[in-house]
Amino acid sequence: MVALPGAALPELITASTILPALVYGAVIVLCPAVRRRPGRREGAFGLGRLELPVAVCAPARTMLALFVPVTPREALVPVVVVAGLLLLGGLFFPGMLLSDRRSLDAEPGADTDWWRPRPGPADRKPDLPPALRPTFVPPGSP
Repeated sequence: MVALPGAALPELITASTILPALVYGAVIVLCPAVRRRPGRREGAFGLGRLELPVAVCAPARTMLALFVPVTPREALVPVVVVAGLLLLGGLFFPGMLLSDRRSLDAEPGADTDWWRPRPGPADRKPDLPPALRPTFVPPGSP
């Protein structure tokens, strides 16, 4: 934030409009690439005859959406912020790929039962000797 003295909010708002457009552009590029793979399932979603026009117009629209916030001179700082975020992500991903590849293959939280309440300190039973442990006596029993 050293590059953003004082009026950082407009720069951060501009950066927050650039980043989603880049993500959307990446999805647009990957979708047609993945759809052309062999082994496409029967009955999968398809645009039919509109697939080619959408594949051409969507990147053009994304380029326009990126062009508008990036071209003014005031957009230099947001572009640097976004480039820094992309650089950090570009360094983090290969680091994860080399050091902990299993975590990239697993869905976060898939190995936990997030819906079950976790036992808290009040749920723990103290370790008492057998003679001092409370015993449950059902009501109505002698």
